Amino acid sequence: MNPLLISALLTASVLVSGCVTPQGSASGSSSVATPTQTQQFMTAVEAKRGSALTLAERVQLQGLTGSAKLGIDNAQRSFLNRIGAQVGLNGDIVAALFPDSAKPLSQTEVVQKLEARLGKSLTAADKAAVQTATTLRNNSVASLKVGLANSIGGRIGMDGQFILALMPLLGF
Repeated sequence: MNPLLISALLTASVLVSGCVTPQGSASGSSSVATPTQTQQFMTAVEAKRGSALTLAERVQLQGLTGSAKLGIDNAQRSFLNRIGAQVGLNGDIVAALFPDSAKPLSQTEVVQKLEARLGKSLTAADKAAVQTATTLRNNSVASLKVGLANSIGGRIGMDGQFILALMPLLGF
């Protein structure tokens, strides 16, 4: 088969997969950055780098960002289910309290929102479990973001910190 045709098919497949946004059961956020977000991110990367990304680099970035978004959504889903089970709330109810899977959460804010929703104070054991789950979630999300930034940076010859600064364009 023609190598150009293979490359075109691969690119089309990756771009089409970027259009599909399955919903997580308790997170309510998509598993991939939208095509617009991804394009804005790639344009910003090219501007910072001072040169266009190759087709291969674009395909790699699409795959890496999709995998990182899935990891972030999984960390969020685990967090929502863990704290929901701890305090006796459905994951969807908890998801409505914390809809942004990529934003760091304050332990105090999480406890306050849960207590407001429940209409009562959490027990000391519940507070400790919620705080532990919040820390685990925040650390997991931060680690995924840094890992993605360093991976992209290494593949395209840029410092990971530059890439990390551009990640809000991806929605995380």
